Amino acid sequence: MANIPSTLDAVTLATAELARAMLERLDTPLAWQGDRLHHGASGFVAQMHFDCTAGWLVAVLLLAMTALGSLARVPWRRLARWAAVGMAVIVVLNQLRLVVVLWVGVHAPALFDVMHEWVSPLALVAMGAAIVMAALRPGARPSSHPAGATAG
Repeated sequence: MANIPSTLDAVTLATAELARAMLERLDTPLAWQGDRLHHGASGFVAQMHFDCTAGWLVAVLLLAMTALGSLARVPWRRLARWAAVGMAVIVVLNQLRLVVVLWVGVHAPALFDVMHEWVSPLALVAMGAAIVMAALRPGARPSSHPAGATAG
């Protein structure tokens, strides 16, 4: 049986390391000090948690698509396609979110808490909601009436 905490830790570490590498390309080098990322010149320190990977949002996205898609009678293949695209979009946007939040922590520390706690999570949740709404849009569902028939 897989060790779940180790798997989650590996995802968190990979997410953090990718953000660190991306920031290095933006001339904002962070170094590992134990389990924390540190920027020497500014003194900024960040610790990554599994919540930082947006794994929770991917789970909510799948749950919402499944429940709402079932109620709206959206074909499961369409839901599966949207779920795959949605998960990929959320993971990529979350990675960019982490880079921006860490960059702000180094270069504009006064804005870090607002970016970390409010702006970036709300933007990510809004994107998740937009993906669910796109998957459920009425024009994509098969009509309940045969072509040319009218309700009446």
